[in-house]
Amino acid sequence: MLERYKEATKKSKVNWDHALEIFPGGMSHNIRSFGLDRVHVYPPFMQRGEGSHIWDVDGNEYIDYWMTHFSLILGHNYPAIRKTILDQLEQGVHLGTLNEPQIEFGEMLKNAIPYMKLLRFCTTGSDATMYATRLCRLFTGKQLVGKVKGGWHGGNDALCYHLHYPFKDEPFFDGVSFEFNDRNSLDTLLKAHGKKLAAIIIEPVLGAGGGLAPEPDFIPYLREETESRDILLVFDEIITGFRLCFGTAGNQVFGVEPDLVTLGKIVAGGMPLGVYGGREDVMALAAPGAPGGRWVGGGTFSSHHLSMVAGKATLAALKDYKNKYSQLNQRGTKFRKKITAIFDHVQIPAIVTGEGSIVFIHLLKSSLTERYPTASQIGDVFNKTQTDLFQASLIEKGIFGYHGLGGLSFAHSEADLHHTLDVIEKITPHFKIHPT
Repeated sequence: MLERYKEATKKSKVNWDHALEIFPGGMSHNIRSFGLDRVHVYPPFMQRGEGSHIWDVDGNEYIDYWMTHFSLILGHNYPAIRKTILDQLEQGVHLGTLNEPQIEFGEMLKNAIPYMKLLRFCTTGSDATMYATRLCRLFTGKQLVGKVKGGWHGGNDALCYHLHYPFKDEPFFDGVSFEFNDRNSLDTLLKAHGKKLAAIIIEPVLGAGGGLAPEPDFIPYLREETESRDILLVFDEIITGFRLCFGTAGNQVFGVEPDLVTLGKIVAGGMPLGVYGGREDVMALAAPGAPGGRWVGGGTFSSHHLSMVAGKATLAALKDYKNKYSQLNQRGTKFRKKITAIFDHVQIPAIVTGEGSIVFIHLLKSSLTERYPTASQIGDVFNKTQTDLFQASLIEKGIFGYHGLGGLSFAHSEADLHHTLDVIEKITPHFKIHPT
């Protein structure tokens, strides 16, 4: 399989060798090797995308489930988004000033998320979570921030720790963590640190830490416990925002309103963007000269003209798709069940996780019985080598993704899903040969 891949991607190999001479590790984002370097090959270099498909520099076509880090729920090169970007280019790329599209886009976000009373734009999700937790510290006067083990909230120092099992990467400063879907772990953290915590930040569906959906009462329990202790609750909805519904999953799917929320990915339609917002009294500290406030900026490219007009076009399109989210989520649920059935039939230990249109595949050393596992429980039995080889096998067969697969979009056809299942059914028996 790896030899076939190398034969089909010769231009990518030339590019990879060149990239290694320029960038540490050959890239500017650690996960864009897609695990292929760990099985002694190289990632494909992509050239263009349309709908649910992408093409690499060698002309190979892939069904794409990575969808630009889960961003393109409308598909690649969506016509209305492309048109509004081209129209804006006629007037300039970015002026570094206030602009009307930022007001219009901000108003659209507020209408879609009523509890977001005030908001600010920045450039990335890492910026958004950094600024959100900074506001929490300013508002409460406390420094400590809690997060979930395996939770990815960007590369800022405040939150970039306890990312991979066994979670030995210690915080840079003032951070503690607990297990997702584990009340006892949360209770232990609150007992030890509750009086010092400014905030807890959590993804309603754990992303890079396993694609884990919350058990039914976990998110409401977290809200009750933080509220009773005057700990601010921040939902990182950079993946789940506008993916599981038109709006945010925390309140509309899981029934909980946070104090602050962060957004990105989908809401920018493929352009760079971070958003943070929520309670008016907390967000007010971001205003210049606010008593008790401190610099909470956004960067040179905040409210970037192209991002603002792309965001407007995206939200307008998603509002038209509002009643189609349930269908997309149901397709994702059925898809996960069919993949699980393939692994069960061949008797290979694996778990397919996710919620709605999110689909992660983990090959394991032994089976899990928990319906709502923690990241550590998956980490205990995670077969990293086999999962990397499985991912490489999918890519060699024209199925592109990461974390085992990725996410569905409105652009994916039934033919895409059927072909993907056929490929998984074809390659899966090979993974029974080497159980470790």
